[in-house]
Amino acid sequence: MEQHEIDWRSPLVAFAPLAGRDGAILLHGGDVAVGARWSFIAASPRNTVTSHDGKSFIDGMLTAASPFEALSALHAQRRVKGSYREPPLVSGLIGFSGYECGRFCEPSAKGPASPYSLPDFSFGAYDAVAAFDRLTRKAYLLGREATALEELSSLLGAADRSASASTRFCLPVSNFSRDAYCAAVAELVEKIRNGDLFQANISQRFETTASEAIDAFALFCAVARDSSSGFGAYFAIKGVSVISQSPERFFAVKPQASGRLAITAEPVKGTRPRGETPIKDARLLEELLSDPKDRAENIMIADLTRNDLSKICDDFTIREDAICEAVSFANVHHLVSRISGRLRADISAADALGALFPCGSITGAPKVEAMRAIAAIEKAGRGPYCGAIGYIDDRGGADFSVAIRIAVAEGRRLSIPVGGGVTLRSDPEAEYEETLTKARQFLSHAGVKERAAP
Repeated sequence: MEQHEIDWRSPLVAFAPLAGRDGAILLHGGDVAVGARWSFIAASPRNTVTSHDGKSFIDGMLTAASPFEALSALHAQRRVKGSYREPPLVSGLIGFSGYECGRFCEPSAKGPASPYSLPDFSFGAYDAVAAFDRLTRKAYLLGREATALEELSSLLGAADRSASASTRFCLPVSNFSRDAYCAAVAELVEKIRNGDLFQANISQRFETTASEAIDAFALFCAVARDSSSGFGAYFAIKGVSVISQSPERFFAVKPQASGRLAITAEPVKGTRPRGETPIKDARLLEELLSDPKDRAENIMIADLTRNDLSKICDDFTIREDAICEAVSFANVHHLVSRISGRLRADISAADALGALFPCGSITGAPKVEAMRAIAAIEKAGRGPYCGAIGYIDDRGGADFSVAIRIAVAEGRRLSIPVGGGVTLRSDPEAEYEETLTKARQFLSHAGVKERAAP
């Protein structure tokens, strides 16, 4: 592996010239996030694995394998031996799996198609990565060979272009009216009461139109500067841009000194808005910690996560490191649990993605029945929303977020999907208000301060 230190600059500055380039991707958590140490930039993938409408492609050629199988095979070809050290990504597979790829994992729960022209699954194999250590303010070019490092170096920006998200947007409209969303929650509560399932995540999609073509990267920069979310990403595919600032880790895989792989999942369930004053903020946090509905919701998903991990981990290695731990972000308080284990010797990080997808926190429990209920009630696809975004390092490690705070920009249209978990104790009006709280991060930075149209 090659490694060279380069001059420090903001990862946002470095990525700016690549913002509209197919195959370029930025992984960058919020600027005020605690623990979001590393940012990564990659461009010009050597190979690609994609999926459209249930069909999988390797470098544009149709394959009989599922995209998850193709990704695992590509990871096996690229994997290198060596001791693990930071940064956690030096070269490897980077991209996203949209929610609709759940059809490959749970065929009986197939739902509607994605509402976007993006592929359902898109990963690139990158031989070089630019890594930015935001703790030490040092930056590096890393990768498999010098030519790839030189090419990436030539593409990085060095001067701030001072882009600003100043486009004017009209009032957003949802694919659900307020009454319809509340009715959907009530319908799901009735399914839970009848014993069909324990909980499910119901979402709606706000859309707003701009007065001109959206500068999606400028919007990403504006959101990232105020965000305390640890997992951010920006990429564009054929003119469609995805902006993500997620607070939730799907799972992380870390190679151990023994040569084995440790895996940790961190499901998020339970939400309260931040208070306008310290006293009100503390009251809302205490309310979240003591609310039986939110705690039950989190514990059920933690149990689902433990069961999912048990399928791919060695026996007796699953641990509950934290249950219903309060974590505060810029816009909301969340309850977070943390479950860990040791992957079986025959399971790679790429295999884990296919085995665990989709994340239980954005489906519900039991997972398959929740996916069926989502498809029946929402009657619309989700695209990247509620999928996974992240990387698989060539040395065996990985880190994926759940894409639960995203916006999708195409031309003049901005789409912001949001949702929440529904349990037997759910109040439809409160669930609707929670979705507005989650949408506010993007709407406010886009200059849309009004409430969504009913």
